[in-house]
Amino acid sequence: MTQRRVLVTGAGGFVGRSLALGFADLGWQVIGLDRAFDGGWEHQDIRQADAASKSQDIRQVAAELAEGVPQEVPGVDLVVHAAWVTTDAETLGITPAASVTLNLRPLRAVLEYTVRTRPPAFVFLSSSGVFAPGDATDGLTDADHPTGTSPYATAKRAGELLAQGTAESPQATAVHVVRLGYLFGPDELARPSRLAVSLVARWLAAARDGRPLEVRSDDPRRDWTFTSDLAAALERVVAGPPAGHPVHLGSPHVCTDSAFANLIASQVPGAEPVTVPATGPVKPPMIPSDIPALRGFSWTDPAAGLHVLLSGEVAA
Repeated sequence: MTQRRVLVTGAGGFVGRSLALGFADLGWQVIGLDRAFDGGWEHQDIRQADAASKSQDIRQVAAELAEGVPQEVPGVDLVVHAAWVTTDAETLGITPAASVTLNLRPLRAVLEYTVRTRPPAFVFLSSSGVFAPGDATDGLTDADHPTGTSPYATAKRAGELLAQGTAESPQATAVHVVRLGYLFGPDELARPSRLAVSLVARWLAAARDGRPLEVRSDDPRRDWTFTSDLAAALERVVAGPPAGHPVHLGSPHVCTDSAFANLIASQVPGAEPVTVPATGPVKPPMIPSDIPALRGFSWTDPAAGLHVLLSGEVAA
């Protein structure tokens, strides 16, 4: 059987790296494209993905995606566009409009590559960030209309529409738009394009440093998705036809901030949650889409995911 090949943009960062490693573990040949690669990637064109030392191809291509997908990148069976700048415009010292353009130019380049090479499937990774806090009360479903107005929300929503518009062109690529919610997982680092790390990463850093684990006084509920699950979930999604609308791809495991912080405190000696004033509204958790491809999928629960993270720290 011919080995399937996937192009993952943004593979140098947190989510993209997890996807690249996940697809490699599933037997795909991976091309990781990014302007830079976070620590741990250096000098690794081939990663040993399991204890049996089974070689899995992860080819790194460093390039400015906004200038186009390099000609050296061959055709693939699947494109996953994970590259995105989440750092706010003010921190970057640019206008909101420039922030939107900063993200849409790379997307346009990837869509042009997709139209030119016609892979069987294309995935645009969007986010629950397209929603405003008042768009739902109990949970955000794919039937809820997103009204977020921040540069991040505006760019993601525009990206969804651009990707879906590509599906209407006369070419064979199946376009899937998927929204991700609250993420946590291994190898999470801050980088210029993503300065804010997840709550879980911040809590673990606080626990290591002997600082309290800060929990908002309103104690919001969140959906917690372990990034190592994403590649296997996407493999299922792209095996079937597109849903025709953005799919909410994430774990059904929902709990409050205090519940997750207490879970960390139960596993890390000396860690102690404390309540701090709430600042700004928080969106309700994202409700996974009920699509056939994901029925019965085994999502990692917070306790199991935390065990992986803590075991990795001990091993390191």
